[in-house]
Amino acid sequence: MNKIKNNVEQLIHKCGSADPFLICEKMGIIIVDKDLPEHINGFTVTMEGITFIVLNTALSYYNRRITAAHELGHIILHGTTNTIQLSLNTSFCISKFEREADCFAAHLLLAFESDETVGMDSVTAEDISKITHIPKSMIEDAFFG
Repeated sequence: MNKIKNNVEQLIHKCGSADPFLICEKMGIIIVDKDLPEHINGFTVTMEGITFIVLNTALSYYNRRITAAHELGHIILHGTTNTIQLSLNTSFCISKFEREADCFAAHLLLAFESDETVGMDSVTAEDISKITHIPKSMIEDAFFG
C-alpha cells in the first residue's frame, strides 16, 4: 500500500491540492451528476478519450467527495481497466481493485482533511472517521491494515 500512498503524494504535489474535485478539474476529468440506482454511488467511464466520473445525485456532501476520490483512485491506479467487463467475462477478483481505490481515497481525503487531525496525540481509526467522515473501514485498510 506504500505504492498507493506514493501515488497520492505525487498527485497532490503535481496538482497542488488534495481536493478530489480540483484534481479532476486539473486532469480534465469531467464530473457528472446523475440519478442512479440507490446501490450505485458512482462509476468511471472513458469515451472518445474523455474520462468522466458519474456521481449519484442522492449522495451527501461527504459521500460525494469519498466516491469522487475512490473513482479518481481507479483512474490513477487502474487506468481504463473496465472492472465490470472483468467481473462478467473473467474469473478475476475485482475486490482487489476496489480495496486499492478505497486506500487511495483514504490517503487523498486524509491529506485534504489534515488540518482536522493536526495536534492529536493518539488517534484511532474511529477518531479519524468521526472527524473526517471517511469510513472507518477505509482508514483501517489504508493505515492500519
